[in-house]
Amino acid sequence: MQVSFVDVDGVRTRYYHAGRGAPVVLVHGFGISADNWCRVLPTIASEFAVFAPDLIGHGFSAWRPVPSGGRPERYLARHVGRFMDALGLARAAVVGTSLGGVLVSLLALERPELVASLGLVGIDVPMSPTGTINPDVIKAAMANGTKAMQDATWESCLKRMANICFDPAASPREVALMQTTIYAQPDRLEAYLGLGGGMASREGLDQVRIVPEKIAAPTLVLTGREDIRADIKTIEANYRRIAKVELVVFDRCGHLPHLEYPEKFAGVLLDFLRRQRP
Repeated sequence: MQVSFVDVDGVRTRYYHAGRGAPVVLVHGFGISADNWCRVLPTIASEFAVFAPDLIGHGFSAWRPVPSGGRPERYLARHVGRFMDALGLARAAVVGTSLGGVLVSLLALERPELVASLGLVGIDVPMSPTGTINPDVIKAAMANGTKAMQDATWESCLKRMANICFDPAASPREVALMQTTIYAQPDRLEAYLGLGGGMASREGLDQVRIVPEKIAAPTLVLTGREDIRADIKTIEANYRRIAKVELVVFDRCGHLPHLEYPEKFAGVLLDFLRRQRP
C-alpha cells in the first residue's frame, strides 16, 4: 500500500493506493480521512486496484472553501469525480461510507459513466423521505467531532469513534492516532465547521436531493443494525427503490462496519465486486 499526492483542480489531494486489476474508489466520511479504510483496503487490494482519497479539507488534502452559493455535498462529490479524472480512472466501482455514501450517490447521478457499481455504507440518505442529509444528523456528528478537533489527543479521537461504534472497544486505535496528527493542522477545524455548517443548512437542498429510482448502477447497501447515524427502519423499508440493489445488515454493529468487522466487511464487498465484473 502506497501514499501519493495528486493535483485535482489546484487542490493537493492525498490518496492511498494498492493492488492491480479493475479499479475501486473508496470514499471516507465527514471529518475522517482515507485512513478510515486501513483495516479493509489491503484485503480488497488483493483482487482489485484500490484508490482511497482524502476529501478537500480532510486528512492531508488541501482546504479550499466552498464557492459562494455552492452546496458542500456537490463540491465534495465533484472533487471525487475530478480525482478519478486526474488518475485516468474512466470507470470504477465507487464505495462511500457515511457522508462518502452521499457523495458517491451524487456522483452516480451526475456522472454515471464513471460509476460501474456503487457501495453505500452506513447511510440512509438515498432512501430517506427527503433524499437529503438530515441536518440533525450533521449537527450531532459535528458535536461529536468538534470536541476531538478542539482537543486533538489520541484519547479524544479514540472516544469520538467509540461514540459511534456498537462496542466502544472496537474504536480503531491506529486511525485515532493518525487523526491526532491530522487535527493538529491549523485549518482542519475551519474546514470541518465550514463544510458542516453548509450541509446543515436547509437552503438549496433541492440541489443535492437524491432520487433512488434514478440510480442505475448495481448497488450494495451495507449498514450496522445499531447505527445511530443511519436509520435501519428507513433503509429496510425503502432500499428496493434502487433498481439493482442488495442489502446486507451487520448485527451488533454501529456506524463503522468496515472498522468494527473488517474481515466480514471485506468479504461481503469482495463478493459483490466480483459479481459486477464484466
